[in-house]
Amino acid sequence: MRPAPSLIVLAGAWDNAARDFAARHARRGVSLLVPRDLSRSGWHFRPGDPAAAVAVMGPQRFRLGEAGGVLTRLPAVTEADLPHIAAEDRAYIAAELTAFLLALLASTAIHIVNRPTPQCLCGPAWHDGRWRRAAGECGFKVRAVRGCAVPSAAPLEDEPCGAKVTVVGEVAVGAPNRALRAAARAVAAAAGAELLTVEFDKPGPGAALLRARPSVDIGDPPVEKAVLRLFGLTGARRGRKTPDDRAVGG
Repeated sequence: MRPAPSLIVLAGAWDNAARDFAARHARRGVSLLVPRDLSRSGWHFRPGDPAAAVAVMGPQRFRLGEAGGVLTRLPAVTEADLPHIAAEDRAYIAAELTAFLLALLASTAIHIVNRPTPQCLCGPAWHDGRWRRAAGECGFKVRAVRGCAVPSAAPLEDEPCGAKVTVVGEVAVGAPNRALRAAARAVAAAAGAELLTVEFDKPGPGAALLRARPSVDIGDPPVEKAVLRLFGLTGARRGRKTPDDRAVGG
């Protein structure tokens, strides 16, 4: 049994941003967990005893409860994640591994960002209308959801984004003003998501929420720094403001 990582990044093998992030911070104890690792021998999990769970990543075998946290970027295990499995078995194995990860992540007491939901391993998989409803319930302006009454018609294109805010814990990266920072944070809190990308129709007064997704660009330096701070992997004092927060008045 080896020491547990400071941070496990759960992602698909196709997620180059996650792979690069883990490589950049390997010295901090960051390790990448991909679906293929779930096929390695040595895993141990009992629903009634989550503290005894043992995980395997490459040559590493460790107690999951001793890890510093998990950053989830994998919505679900898919057939494409399992090229080493016989083609006729991939759909079934993918579903089983998704269910296994849901049970494992939902039961462990370590810091999971974002915690899984029954629909998505990396947080709430809401449609645009649900995100807008959440914003409206929080008291913020939203745009009406566009629809099409003709089933055979081509799908409508996404409404253009005028401002994007990335929520990482209590930090709102890229917020152009206090109003959008507050709106993004409130929607993230309502969804129970510590990581959330929120898009608005414009940056100025009267901006309305368009959509949100429980994933962030960890290759963006300010976002990357905020993620490391969220898991305690920097020397920054907790509660210290980032340049983005100072830019909108703290």
